[in-house]
Amino acid sequence: CQHGCQNIIGGYRCGCPPGFLQHYQWNQCVDENECLGGHVCGGASCHNTLGSFKCSCPTGFQYEQFSGACQDVNECGSSQMPCSYGCSNTEGGYVCGCPPDYLRVGQGHCMTGAGFGRGQESPGGEEDDDNALSPEACYDCKINGYPKRGRKRRSANETASNDDENESQMEAPVNFASWDSERIVAFTFNISDINSKDRILELTPALSTLTNHNRYVIDSGNEEGFFKINKKEGVSYLHLTKKKPMSGNYTLRIVSIPLYKQTELILLEDKHEKDYLSGEIGDILKMKIQIFLH
Repeated sequence: CQHGCQNIIGGYRCGCPPGFLQHYQWNQCVDENECLGGHVCGGASCHNTLGSFKCSCPTGFQYEQFSGACQDVNECGSSQMPCSYGCSNTEGGYVCGCPPDYLRVGQGHCMTGAGFGRGQESPGGEEDDDNALSPEACYDCKINGYPKRGRKRRSANETASNDDENESQMEAPVNFASWDSERIVAFTFNISDINSKDRILELTPALSTLTNHNRYVIDSGNEEGFFKINKKEGVSYLHLTKKKPMSGNYTLRIVSIPLYKQTELILLEDKHEKDYLSGEIGDILKMKIQIFLH
């Protein structure tokens, strides 16, 4: 017998390799379903495999064999930082921050605008408290992240103390305040005070995987072509075109479009978990902008 021999009256019985059991009727080895044996994986899910089993946890957690439980994964502490500006670990996930004066919007995007969050006015000139963020709603904090640009190079001859000092100096303030993408962002401008060079709204990805792989477009509300979105140094900005607009109220719908090819998406899925893209690419941003020109 290849896997051990058991002597029985009038004959013998061959043993089975680990993960298999001797069939009670036939002299052959069959797979043992270890998941039927109680709490094999503790608090994790048990999946039987041929000759073995696998303990799995929800996305954002990993199985610790010693404790027999699912432990939170600190995505912010990984070598591949998921965020462009700053990262805050949460139970089973993480939150990407935004640069100062920007707000988190949707899943994985940052936005700011001309006078945004500072006493915005609704069309008609009356202040709309529901659409205006108070100064207390925005807060800056230092987190284990760096700005996309401006990261200093360090020579190999610098001491550890200099490294620590430089690390402290390079820490950038990160804003984790957010804006509900379901709420309309309202702006009021005097036509004589705004031109095609003024940036009405700025958008930039917060997720590092969307850097240079994302585009913001005006999906609706711009049939007359008064507005346009351009991109410069990683920041997309909404501005007037050279076509002179008339006084009135304009409601635009802005959406984000990931620029990954289908083959690239398949490679990412094969390299990571099946639901990897839902977190790493985020949700498609859909937001409404209301611009009142008078």
